[in-house]
Amino acid sequence: MVLGNGVRIIWLDAYIGEDGKYHAFKRKFHTTLETAAAVPPDSLDVLIWALTQNAAPLLFAHTPAQAATLIETHHDKRIIFISSGSLGQHMIPFIVAFYPYVHRFYIFCGDIKKYVEFGMDYASCLQMFDFETDLLVRLARDISSDIIEQGKIYMEINDAENALKCFEHSLTLNINANEIDKLNGACLTYLKQLNGDGNNIGLIQRAKDMLNQQ
Repeated sequence: MVLGNGVRIIWLDAYIGEDGKYHAFKRKFHTTLETAAAVPPDSLDVLIWALTQNAAPLLFAHTPAQAATLIETHHDKRIIFISSGSLGQHMIPFIVAFYPYVHRFYIFCGDIKKYVEFGMDYASCLQMFDFETDLLVRLARDISSDIIEQGKIYMEINDAENALKCFEHSLTLNINANEIDKLNGACLTYLKQLNGDGNNIGLIQRAKDMLNQQ
């Protein structure tokens, strides 16, 4: 896990986060041993597995108090916060005011139109979705971008081994995201950075070359 020691994904929802409820829905976002042992995982399970293995743990809360506790517990991490619209419109202003280490927000709700006006006040750090696939794909791609930037920092300090790990994990996230984003089609921006494009050598190959020279 590349970013797992420094990032946490916290999801607040009164129903998704409640223990013992909505297992089928949760399994779309949180791969379990049961899933791995029983039947082949579907594409959403594959992507969330890629997220947990290559990026950051996903933690659920079903009340604002639980979410606040998780945020405070992981105060030394960079936190990505996901919330339902009804809870998010009250919780996000509170988080922005008191928890600066929460650096990105997503709202997942059934009717985005209800929260457009609220979202405009946080346009620089908030995205809203009404389909789980769109949310999960966007989350994977955003985090993969973070991982690429971390890899570039490793390259600058000549740590080719960790740079290569970052780039390979980012590649995994992008491949899996593209596999399920059938409606919008493949996003090639990060793949070109990682694998190269034309005469431009990709980050993965550059890290391998640096590693071979060490």
